[in-house]
Amino acid sequence: MAESKRAHVIACGVLAIDIRALAAKLGIGVTTEFFEGGLHDRPTELRRRLQAAIDAASARRECSRIVIGYGVCGRGTVGLRARGVPLVLPKAHDCIALFLGSDAAYRREFWRVPGTYYISAGWFEEKVQPRAQRRARGRAERRADSAELAAKYGDENAQAIVEFLNSWQKNYKRAAFIDTGSAGRARYAAHARAMAQEFGWRYEELPGNLGLLEKLLTAEATTDEVLVVPPSHVTAFDAAEGALKAVPLATARRDGGAGRPRSRPASRHPRSAATARLGLGIDAGGTYTDAVLYDFASRAVLGKSKALTTKWDHTVGIGNALAGLEPEALERVDLVAISTTLATNAIVEGRGQKVGLLLMPPYGLLEPSDIPHEPKAAIAGRLEIDGRELEPVDPAEVGRVAAEMVARHGVGAFAVSGYASTVNPGHERQVKAAVAEATGLAVTCGHELSALLNFRTRATTAVLNARIIPLLWRFLRDADAALAARGIRAPVMVVKGDGTLLSAQAALERPIETILSGPAASVAGACYLTQCDSALVVDVGGTTTDTAAVSDGRVHTAPSGARVGGWQTHVQALDMRTVGLGGDSLIACERGQLSIGPTRVAPVAWLAAEHAGTPEALDYVEARLDDFEGSSRPLELLALTGRVDGLAAGSDEARLLALLGQRPHSLAELAERTACAHVDLLPVARLEEQYIVQRCALTPTDLLHCRGLFTRWDARAARRLCGLVSRLCGSTPEEFIERVFGLLVNRLAVELLKKVLDEETNPDAMDDCPACQALVRNLLGEGNGGFALRLALHRPVIGLGAPVHLFLPQAARRLGAEAIIPPHADVANAIGAITSRVVVARQARIEPNAAGGYAVHGLPETRDFDRLDAAHAYAAGELERAVRQQARLAGTAADRVELDAHDRISNAADGTEIFLERVLTAHVAGPPDLARPQRAAREG
Repeated sequence: MAESKRAHVIACGVLAIDIRALAAKLGIGVTTEFFEGGLHDRPTELRRRLQAAIDAASARRECSRIVIGYGVCGRGTVGLRARGVPLVLPKAHDCIALFLGSDAAYRREFWRVPGTYYISAGWFEEKVQPRAQRRARGRAERRADSAELAAKYGDENAQAIVEFLNSWQKNYKRAAFIDTGSAGRARYAAHARAMAQEFGWRYEELPGNLGLLEKLLTAEATTDEVLVVPPSHVTAFDAAEGALKAVPLATARRDGGAGRPRSRPASRHPRSAATARLGLGIDAGGTYTDAVLYDFASRAVLGKSKALTTKWDHTVGIGNALAGLEPEALERVDLVAISTTLATNAIVEGRGQKVGLLLMPPYGLLEPSDIPHEPKAAIAGRLEIDGRELEPVDPAEVGRVAAEMVARHGVGAFAVSGYASTVNPGHERQVKAAVAEATGLAVTCGHELSALLNFRTRATTAVLNARIIPLLWRFLRDADAALAARGIRAPVMVVKGDGTLLSAQAALERPIETILSGPAASVAGACYLTQCDSALVVDVGGTTTDTAAVSDGRVHTAPSGARVGGWQTHVQALDMRTVGLGGDSLIACERGQLSIGPTRVAPVAWLAAEHAGTPEALDYVEARLDDFEGSSRPLELLALTGRVDGLAAGSDEARLLALLGQRPHSLAELAERTACAHVDLLPVARLEEQYIVQRCALTPTDLLHCRGLFTRWDARAARRLCGLVSRLCGSTPEEFIERVFGLLVNRLAVELLKKVLDEETNPDAMDDCPACQALVRNLLGEGNGGFALRLALHRPVIGLGAPVHLFLPQAARRLGAEAIIPPHADVANAIGAITSRVVVARQARIEPNAAGGYAVHGLPETRDFDRLDAAHAYAAGELERAVRQQARLAGTAADRVELDAHDRISNAADGTEIFLERVLTAHVAGPPDLARPQRAAREG
């Protein structure tokens, strides 16, 4: 070969023996530059070294092409620039393909036995001794201190981490010697055989093939196996093909798709489904119930209406909202979608039935502070992390503990959570059966709601589910009755916490999935109304303020579960922040300290407009204001809601109800007239929980009446109570209102700031950080004058909710953000509900098992297979059947299954790949099915 055609080779040292031998055999004149093995573990360093070598070789102008002896190698070859000399690279994942002859050959071997440790002549000579020393040393270094890990990640996660770090070799199944024909073959094969024997792997010899390496040394144009990068081009990674490609330097961009799962339609069985024409969206919020008529063809809102939510009887609130829409149009509705803040508000406000929690913690160890719920008890029944039984359940103990909780604490339902129950749910099922037999009460098991790790969070999720079951049953029953009263027989769907729909029947079976239903619908409505691809969304309701983020047209979700009212759950929902701050939040004053929320009360303006005798109740507290020692609590008032069923009142409760039957009373007056020692000892908890009475007090809505910004009810009563509370706080009414509004704006600004920080860190940690608090105060204009802090959010803030226009613009200005308040912002939740779709998804995992095969987890039955392809086929088939069944139950006729497969693979220090797991996700998405009406509330 002429000198001008000489190739310059830059390659990993493990290829040195074979490249030199092959060049000599082919009579090719090459210059070589070999890097030490292991650089693929440091992709950034590999890229830097390769580019420097490419630049130097190009500057010398002594070669016609530069051959790169590296595959993708952890993306270390992505972003390489060809200067004046073309680059030649293999379209291979790593150098194993160069020893086997093609990337396809390597993939076949990897598919057959993913956990293979490969050895070749060059591999042995370049790396075997350093690697053996590193392995011995690495095993010692990787033994993590379990106490330290437990403190950081929790007991369950710590054990999994230690087990993984200290048992790396179980992920390998085979030691394979690749014979490329080099001298010294016996020595290399003996080493591979010895490794297999030491670690219990099987041993194989594979015939080497240097065909791909030969093509690499001789190629002058791109082929299916070799990439030639022309001058002024750069390498990029094609995620769809899983290989390198060349793109012009001017249009090159850094790839962001590495590691994304590929999606394919698994199968399709066409079924007929009617198409909705006229939809009815309903959002039953904590304060208002909204209703909209939606034309699917024109994508237009044909009518909207609002009414007060009547929690004690939702038929009234929903009925009043429907009364504001055209009756003839309601008769033509062929789809109803409902969102509700019922579950969210119940959790924030601590409502629901009392739940007894039964726990089976790891190794029987439970600190009372681990799960802040009472009553709870640790019971017999222990599992190892892999689901093996360490101690059986004692049904007699379970029955005894459950019966005691009912007798001593009056629990109305039970929750059960056990360590490793997602792997082996047998113990939880036994406990459920024993509790049901002993008490006859409903039981929620953690494994029924979540497949995620952390039994403590599963326990919290199960408690919340058990707590709100009767609330959602009653709500859906009321909604169905209100619809039937107006002749609406359309299918009823409910918005889930992730913004998708499910049938009413499915919602009744799993009410926990409706946590954050209302906020999820609001985000869907915000996206529909504004068509913004990137924004923050804030929904200011009567009870809560909810914030979410949208990026690139996708709403952020919480992969580990939603957090509501301070509770971490495993509910798959939109990643939202929810705080008890709204138009009807309780404004309280205690010895000069002002607070807003999280308790929701009715405005006194509404009370005075709806209940005669309110002025007399205010007369009583005004005459005794100086006796309350700066506390506004005695000024809170109670009134009857009109509900008379659902409670067998005790004698003390009956006395209160008799007094309230005359007119509303303040807590102070009730305490005096019933000879109760203190307002906090009044027996009102059950009366409020059952919505027999409504608590009323000063709220932001009242202050809007005082300012004339909202005039729906009695502004005089609002001004009167505002004057009394402001006197307790030592200020004039105007000063007091300014102070409250300023606090509302600042609270809203802080919530938006925390939502932005939520994408990178735990924003609530700033509450305990004095320096953070000082910066926030300065940002809000409350700090010292020594410096000025300014922010500039890069995304607009979309505001929803009736009062949002009064507070959001000021809060957005504090953060340097644009505020957008779209048309129909006051009914965005109802719009989001009716424009959503049904989406169901399910996952399964394939992992190496102890027997050298593969175990399928996440399906009703765990099964083991010898081959990965067999495990994959089984898991895919079962997932397809499961999601189709779930889709039908969720209420859609769609059954096109999309299957995503994502392999989690770890790169070992020597460049080989260790198969950790394959995650298969199947999902079905489609519109609600109008052919099979779901009237669960009436039929159930």
